[in-house]
Amino acid sequence: MNTNKFHGQRAARARAFTLIELLVVMAIIAILATLTLGAFTYAQQAAARNRTTGAMAAIRAALEQYKEKFGEYPEPMNEGTAVSGAKTGGAKMLYQAITGDGTDAIKLTSGGTPSDGEVDEEEIRNAINASLPPAMIFPPRSAMSGAVEIYLVDGFGRPFQYEKAATTGTATTINPTYDLWSFGNLEGDAPGTVSLEQKSDVAVTGPWIKNW
Repeated sequence: MNTNKFHGQRAARARAFTLIELLVVMAIIAILATLTLGAFTYAQQAAARNRTTGAMAAIRAALEQYKEKFGEYPEPMNEGTAVSGAKTGGAKMLYQAITGDGTDAIKLTSGGTPSDGEVDEEEIRNAINASLPPAMIFPPRSAMSGAVEIYLVDGFGRPFQYEKAATTGTATTINPTYDLWSFGNLEGDAPGTVSLEQKSDVAVTGPWIKNW
């Protein structure tokens, strides 16, 4: 018997991976990849929620300054267009009320001028904060050209939602002043126009970031 050949075959088998061993290794790699991706996604969402919370704090502070300056909270002219189901009217109004850039999205007694992405000498007199963080404003400054709808966005890229409390008639807000919210990491399209019943339903507002 050729003992050298026999020992060589045993050594080759010892060095080679069996199919089961390969499957086990592949399964371990898949599990690690899933865990890593899940942690990355969670970190992204947590960062987006933190950015949204910080932006909301800045907006709320600016709204208090607006009320002190003009005697009341601002009101959107209309609901605006829809972006992934979220209305832009309130977000556009917030941008104008805080920065002073334009007035046509704010409900006024007459007229109004559109935003152009710049705050001129006349507009600066009505500005609460003319230099908001660029990440809060859509579209980015570099993407602005011609007539464009400018509004404030949350950390998830959706327009902020705002509704001023009615002074007469049926209540439409949770707060007696105004409701301000983000749809947060809501999957799919936002519900568009939101009723008081929806705002009061915890099952609906679970993913939202809100001031009530």
